[in-house]
Amino acid sequence: MPQMLVYFSKVTHKPQRTLFQRSFDIDVQEAISPDKSISRYGRPWRFSKPKIHHGYLVGKLGFVSPGTETRADYDEQIKDFIEQTVDSKQSMFVFWAIDLSEQVLAFEAKPPDIMYQSFKGAFEGFLAERPDIGLTVEDFVQTSKFVAWVKNVERVISFKANLRAPNPNFSKHPKIIQEILGDTNADRARLELVKLKDSTDGLNTETTIKDVVKYGEDGYSSIVARGEKGERLKIFDSRKRVPLERVDIPKGIADDAKWNLIIDAVRKFINETFK
Repeated sequence: MPQMLVYFSKVTHKPQRTLFQRSFDIDVQEAISPDKSISRYGRPWRFSKPKIHHGYLVGKLGFVSPGTETRADYDEQIKDFIEQTVDSKQSMFVFWAIDLSEQVLAFEAKPPDIMYQSFKGAFEGFLAERPDIGLTVEDFVQTSKFVAWVKNVERVISFKANLRAPNPNFSKHPKIIQEILGDTNADRARLELVKLKDSTDGLNTETTIKDVVKYGEDGYSSIVARGEKGERLKIFDSRKRVPLERVDIPKGIADDAKWNLIIDAVRKFINETFK
């Protein structure tokens, strides 16, 4: 059975210093209006008209590129085969869905025409056209794999994390994040913990590091760590891991049924990531 590649990202408001917080679903729909178009690498990208389907905001995103192609034909008048250049359009689109409560975006990819980065870049292009709305697309950090990585090294010798202020507040996040970002009124911060070369023990990953890793599960930090196993250096880089789900898809499936498959995938992802 054919498979659909479903990727996951986070769409969220940028940190705001005002007390006024706009409605997420309304802002998204304003930013991705089907009346607008953006150009990327010579291709005009468009959104279909979004709609609410089973409580999720769903739609399509794709491009239509004008072009030409050469076709062979038979000319009855001159009784000969000829080649003609005719107008030809290259079109491609994919399905997407957003969980409005968790602000998780799930979308289909169709290699090689629409990959993870091309979809994300196009989506971000529409958001950039409305800076007043203040929405952004963030890569998800699969920090749950960090725990498994730690178990596979003898000691952790360095830990770096780039932190971003949460939306809308710090209430659901570890206290250390409030102290680093909230108490200093910072929008971003970088945490770096390092062991000296002549040290024999490793970093303690069960306290502050554990809290920062948990914070990353909400998509607000990226992590790079180094560890040792024997004489080998092991590196963990959360930025290189893009969440992906492979979904079996029947041939000739209707639009709503395809959105249902994507919604099932995003539900599974949220349950495994946040619950």
